[in-house]
Amino acid sequence: MSCGKQLRGNDLFSRQQKQAEKFAQQKTAPDIICDGIQTPQNFGSILRVADALGCKNIILLDSELDLKHKKLSRLARSCEQHLNISQYCLQEFLLQHQAYRSLYALEITSESSDLFDSNIVDCDGIIIGHEAQGVRQALLDICKGAIHLPMYGINSSMNVSHALAVFLYEWRRQQSAP
Repeated sequence: MSCGKQLRGNDLFSRQQKQAEKFAQQKTAPDIICDGIQTPQNFGSILRVADALGCKNIILLDSELDLKHKKLSRLARSCEQHLNISQYCLQEFLLQHQAYRSLYALEITSESSDLFDSNIVDCDGIIIGHEAQGVRQALLDICKGAIHLPMYGINSSMNVSHALAVFLYEWRRQQSAP
């Protein structure tokens, strides 16, 4: 059995273009709402994840991130140039949240559901939280539900960008499930 040859250059670019066209024909990926994300490294990774999954809109809430920070740009690999990044304070977002039909929080709460037992096909917005404090209660209160990732080790959480990647890949998988 052969695994084939690693794709590079024009072959890789061509494959990615075909995948992007396929994404364009599918349901629009959820907006990503970042509640107080503080580190350029995390935000750069979030932008890469957003691009990989076809998300177009990123909202920063109460963030003082320098969007031109060298580490952010390096990690994002120029994705920030192709995404719609907006910044709001919490109160502004709370006044506009009705634009989302099915807003979820990626957070461990007393009522959160295991990602792999959840139907998130209709998700049009996902809120991720501050690296240490998580998603604020005011945002949890406007969500359709809270989703957590099952953890099998001794840690109770994982890096916000990694958790987002798992969530969005599960969302994408559910889009193509029969």
